[in-house]
Amino acid sequence: VISFARWSVFATMCTGNFILLGRAIMQHVNDHAKLGDPFKGATMHAGFYAMVIMAWSCGAAAFQWSEYKFPGRGASILSIPFGSLMLLVEIALLASHSSAIDNQSGVVQNHLHSLTIVAYAPMFGFEWAACAAGRLATNTAAASGHILAISTLSVKRCMKGLSAAETVKIQMGLCILAGNLLGAIVGALVFVLMPRGAPGALLPLGPLLAILFWLHDHLAKPLSLVKAVQRRCRASSKDVADLEDTNPDQSDVSDVDAIDLDEDEDDDSYAGSPARQSPMMS
Repeated sequence: VISFARWSVFATMCTGNFILLGRAIMQHVNDHAKLGDPFKGATMHAGFYAMVIMAWSCGAAAFQWSEYKFPGRGASILSIPFGSLMLLVEIALLASHSSAIDNQSGVVQNHLHSLTIVAYAPMFGFEWAACAAGRLATNTAAASGHILAISTLSVKRCMKGLSAAETVKIQMGLCILAGNLLGAIVGALVFVLMPRGAPGALLPLGPLLAILFWLHDHLAKPLSLVKAVQRRCRASSKDVADLEDTNPDQSDVSDVDAIDLDEDEDDDSYAGSPARQSPMMS
Protein backbone atom coordinates (compact mmCIF):
# COMPACT_ATOMS: atom_id res chain seq x y z
CA VAL A 1 0.00 0.00 0.00
CA ILE A 2 2.76 2.45 0.91
CA SER A 3 4.73 1.81 -2.29
CA PHE A 4 1.60 2.21 -4.39
CA ALA A 5 0.70 5.45 -2.61
CA ARG A 6 4.24 6.80 -2.83
CA TRP A 7 5.25 5.87 -6.36
CA SER A 8 2.03 4.66 -8.08
CA VAL A 9 3.69 1.29 -8.61
CA PHE A 10 3.81 -2.11 -6.92
CA ALA A 11 7.10 -3.06 -5.29
CA THR A 12 6.10 -6.60 -4.34
CA MET A 13 4.69 -8.01 -7.60
CA CYS A 14 4.89 -7.62 -11.36
CA THR A 15 1.32 -8.39 -12.52
CA GLY A 16 -0.02 -4.97 -11.54
CA ASN A 17 3.08 -3.27 -12.94
CA PHE A 18 2.57 -4.91 -16.35
CA ILE A 19 -1.01 -3.59 -16.37
CA LEU A 20 0.24 -0.14 -15.45
CA LEU A 21 2.94 -0.40 -18.12
CA GLY A 22 0.41 -1.17 -20.83
CA ARG A 23 -1.80 1.64 -19.58
CA ALA A 24 1.12 4.09 -19.62
CA ILE A 25 2.03 3.08 -23.17
CA MET A 26 -1.51 3.76 -24.33
CA GLN A 27 -1.52 7.05 -22.44
CA HIS A 28 1.70 8.01 -24.24
CA VAL A 29 0.22 7.16 -27.64
CA ASN A 30 -2.98 9.09 -27.02
CA ASP A 31 -2.69 11.91 -24.52
CA HIS A 32 -6.41 12.48 -24.64
CA ALA A 33 -7.34 8.91 -23.72
CA LYS A 34 -9.72 8.71 -20.78
CA LEU A 35 -8.60 5.62 -18.91
CA GLY A 36 -10.14 6.33 -15.56
CA ASP A 37 -6.93 7.35 -13.86
CA PRO A 38 -7.08 6.16 -10.23
CA PHE A 39 -4.18 8.44 -9.31
CA LYS A 40 -4.18 12.11 -8.56
CA GLY A 41 -2.34 13.57 -11.48
CA ALA A 42 -0.72 11.93 -14.48
CA THR A 43 0.56 8.38 -14.45
CA MET A 44 4.26 7.61 -14.55
CA HIS A 45 6.11 7.20 -17.82
CA ALA A 46 6.15 3.73 -19.36
CA GLY A 47 9.92 3.56 -18.87
CA PHE A 48 9.44 3.92 -15.13
CA TYR A 49 7.28 0.79 -14.90
CA ALA A 50 9.66 -1.11 -17.17
CA MET A 51 12.56 -0.13 -14.91
CA VAL A 52 10.75 -1.36 -11.79
CA ILE A 53 9.93 -4.68 -13.48
CA MET A 54 13.57 -5.05 -14.49
CA ALA A 55 14.76 -4.32 -10.95
CA TRP A 56 12.32 -6.92 -9.59
CA SER A 57 13.61 -9.46 -12.12
CA CYS A 58 17.21 -8.73 -11.13
CA GLY A 59 16.33 -9.57 -7.54
CA ALA A 60 14.87 -12.92 -8.58
CA ALA A 61 17.95 -13.66 -10.69
CA ALA A 62 20.19 -12.68 -7.79
CA PHE A 63 18.59 -15.35 -5.62
CA GLN A 64 19.32 -18.06 -8.19
CA TRP A 65 22.92 -16.90 -8.43
CA SER A 66 23.34 -16.83 -4.66
CA GLU A 67 21.90 -20.33 -4.29
CA TYR A 68 24.33 -21.57 -6.93
CA LYS A 69 27.30 -19.98 -5.17
CA PHE A 70 26.13 -20.71 -1.60
CA PRO A 71 23.80 -23.73 -1.65
CA GLY A 72 21.23 -23.57 1.12
CA ARG A 73 22.53 -20.22 2.38
CA GLY A 74 22.06 -17.89 -0.58
CA ALA A 75 18.96 -16.16 0.75
CA SER A 76 20.43 -15.37 4.16
CA ILE A 77 23.71 -14.11 2.68
CA LEU A 78 22.40 -11.87 -0.11
CA SER A 79 19.47 -10.54 1.91
CA ILE A 80 21.91 -8.58 4.09
CA PRO A 81 23.05 -6.12 1.37
CA PHE A 82 19.51 -5.88 -0.06
CA GLY A 83 18.04 -5.18 3.38
CA SER A 84 20.79 -2.67 4.15
CA LEU A 85 20.09 -0.85 0.87
CA MET A 86 16.39 -0.57 1.73
CA LEU A 87 17.23 0.75 5.19
CA LEU A 88 19.67 3.37 3.87
CA VAL A 89 17.24 4.61 1.22
CA GLU A 90 14.44 4.91 3.77
CA ILE A 91 16.73 6.87 6.09
CA ALA A 92 17.63 9.15 3.17
CA LEU A 93 13.93 9.70 2.39
CA LEU A 94 13.26 10.54 6.02
CA ALA A 95 16.19 12.96 6.15
CA SER A 96 15.21 14.62 2.88
CA HIS A 97 11.65 15.06 4.10
CA SER A 98 12.89 16.77 7.27
CA SER A 99 15.21 18.98 5.23
CA ALA A 100 12.41 19.97 2.86
CA ILE A 101 10.24 20.97 5.81
CA ASP A 102 13.03 23.02 7.37
CA ASN A 103 13.90 24.80 4.13
CA GLN A 104 10.29 25.11 2.98
CA SER A 105 11.44 24.02 -0.47
CA GLY A 106 11.42 20.84 -2.55
CA VAL A 107 14.97 19.64 -2.02
CA VAL A 108 14.29 16.22 -3.47
CA GLN A 109 12.86 16.44 -6.95
CA ASN A 110 9.93 14.26 -7.90
CA HIS A 111 11.74 12.18 -10.48
CA LEU A 112 14.61 11.45 -8.08
CA HIS A 113 12.12 10.51 -5.39
CA SER A 114 10.38 8.09 -7.75
CA LEU A 115 13.66 6.35 -8.55
CA THR A 116 14.04 5.22 -4.95
CA ILE A 117 11.61 2.37 -5.68
CA VAL A 118 14.45 0.72 -7.58
CA ALA A 119 16.13 0.08 -4.22
CA TYR A 120 13.06 -1.80 -2.93
CA ALA A 121 11.92 -3.88 -5.91
CA PRO A 122 14.95 -6.25 -6.03
CA MET A 123 14.36 -7.40 -2.46
CA PHE A 124 10.81 -8.46 -3.28
CA GLY A 125 11.85 -10.26 -6.45
CA PHE A 126 14.44 -11.99 -4.29
CA GLU A 127 11.72 -12.87 -1.77
CA TRP A 128 9.40 -14.36 -4.42
CA ALA A 129 12.19 -16.53 -5.81
CA ALA A 130 13.24 -17.69 -2.35
CA CYS A 131 9.69 -18.65 -1.32
CA ALA A 132 8.99 -20.44 -4.60
CA ALA A 133 12.25 -22.41 -4.57
CA GLY A 134 12.50 -22.98 -0.81
CA ARG A 135 10.63 -25.16 1.65
CA LEU A 136 7.46 -23.05 1.37
CA ALA A 137 7.19 -23.70 -2.40
CA THR A 138 4.65 -20.88 -2.73
CA ASN A 139 4.40 -17.10 -2.97
CA THR A 140 3.46 -14.85 -0.10
CA ALA A 141 2.41 -11.65 -1.90
CA ALA A 142 -0.19 -12.72 -4.49
CA ALA A 143 -3.71 -13.76 -3.59
CA SER A 144 -5.02 -15.28 -6.84
CA GLY A 145 -3.11 -18.54 -6.61
CA HIS A 146 -4.09 -19.11 -3.00
CA ILE A 147 -7.75 -18.34 -3.64
CA LEU A 148 -7.69 -20.81 -6.54
CA ALA A 149 -6.07 -23.51 -4.39
CA ILE A 150 -8.49 -22.98 -1.51
CA SER A 151 -11.50 -23.08 -3.83
CA THR A 152 -10.49 -26.27 -5.64
CA LEU A 153 -9.35 -28.08 -2.50
CA SER A 154 -12.55 -27.12 -0.68
CA VAL A 155 -14.58 -28.86 -3.39
CA LYS A 156 -12.28 -31.88 -3.21
CA ARG A 157 -12.72 -32.02 0.55
CA CYS A 158 -16.48 -32.25 0.14
CA MET A 159 -16.16 -34.99 -2.48
CA LYS A 160 -13.53 -37.38 -1.20
CA GLY A 161 -11.47 -35.76 1.55
CA LEU A 162 -8.01 -34.25 1.61
CA SER A 163 -4.55 -35.53 2.37
CA ALA A 164 -2.47 -34.03 5.17
CA ALA A 165 -0.39 -32.05 2.66
CA GLU A 166 -3.50 -30.59 1.03
CA THR A 167 -4.92 -29.61 4.40
CA VAL A 168 -1.69 -27.79 5.20
CA LYS A 169 -1.87 -26.06 1.82
CA ILE A 170 -5.33 -24.70 2.64
CA GLN A 171 -4.19 -23.53 6.06
CA MET A 172 -1.13 -21.83 4.61
CA GLY A 173 -3.23 -20.13 1.92
CA LEU A 174 -5.67 -18.80 4.50
CA CYS A 175 -2.82 -17.47 6.64
CA ILE A 176 -1.23 -15.73 3.64
CA LEU A 177 -4.53 -14.16 2.57
CA ALA A 178 -5.20 -12.95 6.11
CA GLY A 179 -1.66 -11.60 6.38
CA ASN A 180 -1.95 -9.69 3.11
CA LEU A 181 -5.27 -8.17 4.13
CA LEU A 182 -3.96 -7.19 7.56
CA GLY A 183 -0.80 -5.75 6.04
CA ALA A 184 -2.81 -3.65 3.59
CA ILE A 185 -4.96 -2.28 6.41
CA VAL A 186 -1.95 -1.45 8.58
CA GLY A 187 -0.10 0.10 5.62
CA ALA A 188 -3.05 2.32 4.75
CA LEU A 189 -3.42 3.36 8.37
CA VAL A 190 0.26 4.21 8.66
CA PHE A 191 0.18 6.20 5.42
CA VAL A 192 -2.84 8.19 6.59
CA LEU A 193 -1.48 8.96 10.05
CA MET A 194 2.06 9.86 9.00
CA PRO A 195 3.13 12.97 7.06
CA ARG A 196 2.75 13.00 3.29
CA GLY A 197 4.65 10.14 1.69
CA ALA A 198 4.99 8.36 5.04
CA PRO A 199 8.76 8.92 5.28
CA GLY A 200 10.42 6.37 7.53
CA ALA A 201 7.44 4.00 7.50
CA LEU A 202 9.48 1.26 5.82
CA LEU A 203 12.52 1.55 8.10
CA PRO A 204 12.02 -1.87 9.78
CA LEU A 205 11.16 -3.64 6.52
CA GLY A 206 14.68 -4.33 5.24
CA PRO A 207 16.11 -5.71 8.52
CA LEU A 208 12.97 -7.80 9.16
CA LEU A 209 13.16 -9.38 5.72
CA ALA A 210 16.85 -10.16 6.24
CA ILE A 211 16.02 -11.88 9.56
CA LEU A 212 13.22 -13.87 7.92
CA PHE A 213 15.55 -15.01 5.14
CA TRP A 214 18.09 -16.12 7.74
CA LEU A 215 15.40 -18.14 9.52
CA HIS A 216 14.20 -19.52 6.18
CA ASP A 217 17.65 -20.96 5.45
CA HIS A 218 18.73 -22.09 8.89
CA LEU A 219 15.47 -23.67 9.97
CA ALA A 220 15.19 -25.64 6.75
CA LYS A 221 18.87 -26.68 6.93
CA PRO A 222 20.49 -26.35 10.36
CA LEU A 223 23.92 -24.78 10.78
CA SER A 224 26.94 -27.02 10.29
CA LEU A 225 27.85 -26.52 13.95
CA VAL A 226 24.46 -27.80 15.06
CA LYS A 227 24.70 -30.77 12.72
CA ALA A 228 28.20 -31.56 14.01
CA VAL A 229 26.93 -31.60 17.59
CA GLN A 230 24.02 -33.82 16.57
CA ARG A 231 26.35 -36.24 14.81
CA ARG A 232 28.64 -36.37 17.84
CA CYS A 233 25.71 -37.08 20.17
CA ARG A 234 24.45 -39.84 17.90
CA ALA A 235 27.94 -41.35 17.66
CA SER A 236 28.35 -41.31 21.44
CA SER A 237 24.98 -43.01 21.93
CA LYS A 238 25.91 -45.67 19.41
CA ASP A 239 29.29 -46.33 21.10
CA VAL A 240 27.59 -46.75 24.47
CA ALA A 241 25.07 -49.17 23.00
CA ASP A 242 27.81 -51.21 21.31
CA LEU A 243 29.80 -51.33 24.56
CA GLU A 244 26.78 -52.63 26.46
CA ASP A 245 26.25 -55.33 23.84
CA THR A 246 29.86 -56.56 23.88
CA ASN A 247 30.64 -56.11 27.61
CA PRO A 248 27.70 -56.86 29.92
CA ASP A 249 27.48 -54.94 33.12
CA GLN A 250 29.76 -56.48 35.75
CA SER A 251 27.31 -55.69 38.51
CA ASP A 252 24.70 -57.79 36.75
CA VAL A 253 27.15 -60.70 36.49
CA SER A 254 28.03 -60.41 40.18
CA ASP A 255 24.36 -60.41 41.10
CA VAL A 256 23.78 -63.54 39.06
CA ASP A 257 26.77 -65.31 40.68
CA ALA A 258 25.56 -64.31 44.14
CA ILE A 259 22.11 -65.71 43.40
CA ASP A 260 23.62 -69.01 42.18
CA LEU A 261 25.82 -69.27 45.30
CA ASP A 262 22.84 -68.72 47.58
CA GLU A 263 20.92 -71.42 45.76
CA ASP A 264 23.83 -73.89 46.19
CA GLU A 265 24.05 -73.18 49.90
CA ASP A 266 20.32 -73.70 50.27
CA ASP A 267 20.58 -77.03 48.48
CA ASP A 268 23.45 -78.20 50.72
CA SER A 269 21.67 -77.23 53.88
CA TYR A 270 18.51 -78.89 52.68
CA ALA A 271 20.38 -82.13 51.82
CA GLY A 272 22.08 -82.23 55.25
CA SER A 273 18.93 -81.76 57.26
CA PRO A 274 17.63 -84.73 59.42
CA ALA A 275 14.53 -85.04 57.34
CA ARG A 276 16.60 -85.84 54.29
CA GLN A 277 18.98 -88.45 55.89
CA SER A 278 18.66 -92.06 54.71
CA PRO A 279 17.32 -94.79 57.08
CA MET A 280 20.71 -96.46 57.31
CA MET A 281 22.30 -93.25 58.45
CA SER A 282 19.62 -92.95 61.04
